[in-house]
Amino acid sequence: MRQQLLAILVSFSVFFSTILLADELKLKADAPTLYQVKAGDTLWDIAGLYLQHPWLWPRLWKLNPQVNNPHLIYPGDELHLQFDADGQPILTLNSQRVTASSSEVTQSQSNSTAAGTIKLTPQIRRIAKADKAVPLVSLAGIAPFLSEEQLVSEDQLESLPYVLGGKDNVKNAVSGHLLYVQGELDQTQRYGIYRQGEVYEDPQSGNVLGYEAILMAEAKVLPPAMVDEQQISRIEVQKSRREVKQGDRLLPMPQQSVYPDFFQLQSPETVVSGVIVDSASEWREFAKGEIVLLNQGQNAQLQPGHLLGIFRPSPAVVDFCDKPSYPEDSDKLQRILHEVVGSADEMPTELVGQLMIVKVSEHSSFAMILRTEQPVRVGDLIGNL
Repeated sequence: MRQQLLAILVSFSVFFSTILLADELKLKADAPTLYQVKAGDTLWDIAGLYLQHPWLWPRLWKLNPQVNNPHLIYPGDELHLQFDADGQPILTLNSQRVTASSSEVTQSQSNSTAAGTIKLTPQIRRIAKADKAVPLVSLAGIAPFLSEEQLVSEDQLESLPYVLGGKDNVKNAVSGHLLYVQGELDQTQRYGIYRQGEVYEDPQSGNVLGYEAILMAEAKVLPPAMVDEQQISRIEVQKSRREVKQGDRLLPMPQQSVYPDFFQLQSPETVVSGVIVDSASEWREFAKGEIVLLNQGQNAQLQPGHLLGIFRPSPAVVDFCDKPSYPEDSDKLQRILHEVVGSADEMPTELVGQLMIVKVSEHSSFAMILRTEQPVRVGDLIGNL
């Protein structure tokens, strides 16, 4: 049955993608004719105000000759919704970065000295451009997650340096404690102190995707100490979130500089078919903004910024003698007949949300949910839009 569902997903995804590419842009009925960009807006939020399918935002900008680069829209800018001669929507941009004000004037003596008049000359008042343009999806919104959520392989886990003990006989160390570590550390690198968490398995293949690494604290590497000609690594615990214990592992913290200031949404070039394995919150249902773990990664050629759909099969139906019912609602006779004729009829798979890949490993990836039509669940399918 699982293979049938995956086949339905792939067929549905290809068909759905073809339809979307062929259709014209569909504006929302309440799309604003005038919108002033606010601090904190993202391009995804703005696209959602105008389009029924926000992932088609690049086509909306391409129709507008004034918005050559949508990533250079700033707080205070005004977007005007108009239509061209063919009825296609156009967003014209009125930038607030350079304005003229008659209230700011300079005084200069008039050439005419007879009346002794003062000539007031209007000057251009230039407003400095904001430091950062409106991003598509803000890095700040997911920056803490990039360090806190790690997935490591069994081999990697066994090779990581680990906490031996401390300067004092402290079982639970917090910020300020000095600890000793088994393993060599790079003094120019900042480390996180992690504890092994859940073992994640691929629900489709049964293979181990990796081991959850839960961030306990950050660590500042100190100069090593020598004991009987043996070098012992030393660290100072900083920014502790939980108490550090003996045996906790050290892992270099991801550098945010390797991530873009904003994620450029794009569709994967390959067909992707997978499932949501878990969520960062460990809830069973979640909505926009949640970080989820997928069972597809570099093996599916996924990259940060790739946009995927979240799909859910509709409940199966037992249709016998023109009396359809859900299997759990069937009476005794229907269940007997159902066992004789075989499995229930499968229903279509429906789109329930969209997500964006933010971090990728070999056989798994983490993604942020951008949009939901209904609560997303562990076990929901993911695939191409």
